[in-house]
Amino acid sequence: MSLVAMELGTVDQRQTSGPGKRRLSVQIGLVSLMVTTALSGFFFTNAHQQALIDLREGGRQMRIAQEALMDAESYVLNKALGTGDGQFGAFNRALEALHSRRTAQLALLTPFIGRSDGNATAGGILESLEASWTEVLELARTGRLTEAQALLRERHSAAQVGRIRSAFDAFLTDWNAHFAVHETRIEIGKLFVLLSQLLIGGVMVFAFRSAARDAQARQAAITQVEASRKQVGHLFGMTDMLQSAADHHDANAVLRATAGELIAGFGGALYVFNNSRDRLVLSTSWACSDSASLPEAIMVGQCWAMKRGKPHINHRGAKALCCEHHVSGMAALEIPMAARGENLGLLQIFAEGTDAETRLAAMLPLSSALGDAMSLALSNIALREKLRNQALRDPLTGLYNRRYMEDSLERYVRLAEREGRKVSVIMIDLDHFKRLNDEHGHATGDAVLCEAAAAIVGALRETDVACRYGGEEMIVFLPDCDLEDAAAKAEQIRGRIESLSGTHGAKVSASLGVASVPSTSGTSAELIRAADTALYRAKHNGRNQVAVAPLRQGWRSRSEAAPDEPVLLPIAAE
Repeated sequence: MSLVAMELGTVDQRQTSGPGKRRLSVQIGLVSLMVTTALSGFFFTNAHQQALIDLREGGRQMRIAQEALMDAESYVLNKALGTGDGQFGAFNRALEALHSRRTAQLALLTPFIGRSDGNATAGGILESLEASWTEVLELARTGRLTEAQALLRERHSAAQVGRIRSAFDAFLTDWNAHFAVHETRIEIGKLFVLLSQLLIGGVMVFAFRSAARDAQARQAAITQVEASRKQVGHLFGMTDMLQSAADHHDANAVLRATAGELIAGFGGALYVFNNSRDRLVLSTSWACSDSASLPEAIMVGQCWAMKRGKPHINHRGAKALCCEHHVSGMAALEIPMAARGENLGLLQIFAEGTDAETRLAAMLPLSSALGDAMSLALSNIALREKLRNQALRDPLTGLYNRRYMEDSLERYVRLAEREGRKVSVIMIDLDHFKRLNDEHGHATGDAVLCEAAAAIVGALRETDVACRYGGEEMIVFLPDCDLEDAAAKAEQIRGRIESLSGTHGAKVSASLGVASVPSTSGTSAELIRAADTALYRAKHNGRNQVAVAPLRQGWRSRSEAAPDEPVLLPIAAE
């Protein structure tokens, strides 16, 4: 925008002389300074808004670690007193939550821990507590509660936990104090932008009224300043809208709408990394006259902007240095997008005409601001997706958790009822899993669970869903799959799990129960109950086998059905 102001000043200087030139030069300088201040205020405010997001996430992670510490201590105390009825998995999850945050969060607690016994660290205290708790739980498991309680007192477990909890409280108090600083700076940034806009308007009104002979030039300057104000407003509005974008589809819609207003007359495209991060794929494009020529994917090594980490203009002409992927006849400005130290994608701005390269160079600051705002949005979407997956998936096996299972099963069954389709369920339970844990240790048990989950997923279609039902039990949904095919799939899964036996020097097997809608059950509750009953029949008959739920009254097996009758499935022999 300063270039535009200089051009306006040049035009006005041809029409004025003496004091008029100096006055116009001062006015143009003030306008340029105010516009720069407005843009600086925008970036300043945006940076502190991102810092607030990071602060909230850091505090949330620290509170999760604090709750995990209290859960682990409560479990150990209850077991030592003989009053605990919680599952050992809850204790393991609490320790895992502490371990996973040891480097990023718990290390920050060390300055808040008292120095009464030397250079104690949060990690060292946690290791000491974990060792003591393991011994206490072993004593409690064998019924020696008095010894377990004495060991807790001897190791000063309560005092150690108290030190870490005090450190948590002190850290969070100090952490929360930073919020007010960033909020104050955000308000200051907004005030700078507002004052700059007001001052810009005031200066331009004064310049417009100073002399009639300067009216045309000053009107052009006012128009340019108004455009700048609108640009800042669009950037603020885009940032605000992107904060509410739930996924890439929403973010793309905001980008297209904003780019159409902010950089009208230019086309564009957005490329983002695929899941394997080995290439950039086309996410959206707008106002491109030759959109069919845009590549669907770009290798990172084909793009100068990505290789250099700097904006790059692909000029037209055979002698120009262009990216390998650039095949369009238009000139293109390419801006690499990054946030939190991670490359996220590539923003392309296209222009046509003899002065296309010049216009793109003039649009570089505004296009970079557009890319920065989009980068933060993509980073936030990726973070929310990661947190969503963590909330819906079991941390040990990577399968969906029980909450997801209960929500999705009802949806599958209703869809099957409405559209006359089938959905089957396989209930899986690892045989003698407690014995495996007792004889080979929980580390081996966890490894077997993870490998069994991987074996199950490897046998499924893309449309099938595998969930951890609880403990060593897992469940699989098979949409558009009848009972006979589900039983065959269950047998395949059983064989895969049995093949894990040689890996850990222990026998690994599973019992499986199969049920289906509508042949064995009518509702989701009946479906789960039928599969569970079949599972226990498989266990009762000797384990390491598949049992199929009985057909509902009036239903026939596939081999017994006439060509015009519903195809139903046979009952497995008990």
